[in-house]
Amino acid sequence: MLVLTVITYFWEGYRDNHWWTRDYILSLLIPFVIAPFAIWLMFVPSHLELSDSHLTIKFPFRRLQTLAWCDLEYYGAGPNVFMIQFAGSGTLQIFPHAFSRSDWRMLKNFFSSTFPEKKASGFIGDRMFKWPRRQT
Repeated sequence: MLVLTVITYFWEGYRDNHWWTRDYILSLLIPFVIAPFAIWLMFVPSHLELSDSHLTIKFPFRRLQTLAWCDLEYYGAGPNVFMIQFAGSGTLQIFPHAFSRSDWRMLKNFFSSTFPEKKASGFIGDRMFKWPRRQT
């Protein structure tokens, strides 16, 4: 957001000779404050627990969910989030940059070593899928 804002500022200033006012620049603080806060509330779990039989997860202002691994359909990288899709419930989306590298690596390794066959090859919106492999 910051890079795009700076590029737009100079683009409009030099190209159109329309330099932003100080009040307009200060008004841009609103999205720069709200966006990280909204991302934190929507995509960073306040509780995440993995066991042999289930995943327990809670996001702020949402109820605690306990999901059985046998219902896991797909997992994988989405648009700036890590997605976990279970049958019968919505797709969970987790913002990876809210975790330390070691914790995030541990979570990814858990999925890739425990459920390699469930790794999605693509997504449309929040629904993940796996391309069928050709038999030769």
